[in-house]
Amino acid sequence: MRLPYRIAGLWVRVVLLVVLLWGALVTVLSLTPRERTLADFHTALRAGQVTYVLHRGDPVDLRWSTGPLFWYHADQSEPHTRSHLFHDLDAAVPRPEAAPAQSRWGFFSGWPFRVPVRGAAWPVGVAWIATLLIMLGMGRRRLGNTWAWFWLFTVGEVGAMLFLLLEPRSLWNGLEPQEPVANPMSGGRGCGLALFLSVVIPILVAVGLSYVFHALLDLLPLFP
Repeated sequence: MRLPYRIAGLWVRVVLLVVLLWGALVTVLSLTPRERTLADFHTALRAGQVTYVLHRGDPVDLRWSTGPLFWYHADQSEPHTRSHLFHDLDAAVPRPEAAPAQSRWGFFSGWPFRVPVRGAAWPVGVAWIATLLIMLGMGRRRLGNTWAWFWLFTVGEVGAMLFLLLEPRSLWNGLEPQEPVANPMSGGRGCGLALFLSVVIPILVAVGLSYVFHALLDLLPLFP
């Protein structure tokens, strides 16, 4: 009788992980946009191509999207005030969704609840909460205790995805049993790892991962 539950649990993990990975990818791309001019923004806006706008400050530090995977940043050599931006947005048909940009990614920015795609905060946020509840309700964990995973979920930013990938057995192990590690993480070690990830992940995103993602996007038009 346990086998059907284990199969269902495996599929739940896969679905939750895919939703969170998609949200993380969109968030990463929004944090590493391509440089464009303000004229490019106005052209895309008039053509109805802009779907989401992130703004901060006045003059505005402006990022916009023409689709979940395509993000751009306006060259700040051309000042654009907040009032002008909202005037432009109000005149646009259809009007893109706009939100204040977060200043950084780290120390629990709450990114699952701020995925910059219209309507995406619900599925991604619900997936994160569901994963947190699964973690809290799980009786036996292989790699760390409740506090270790709690810090990885919050301060570490990627704990939910790591949990789905690794607990209670590695996802690539399927339904095969897997023994717990000899020395699982305590709360202190989990907090230390979470702090380390909160510093390293933004650097990896800015220096390496964004270039990989953009290179892959550049290859898409080459395929029939």
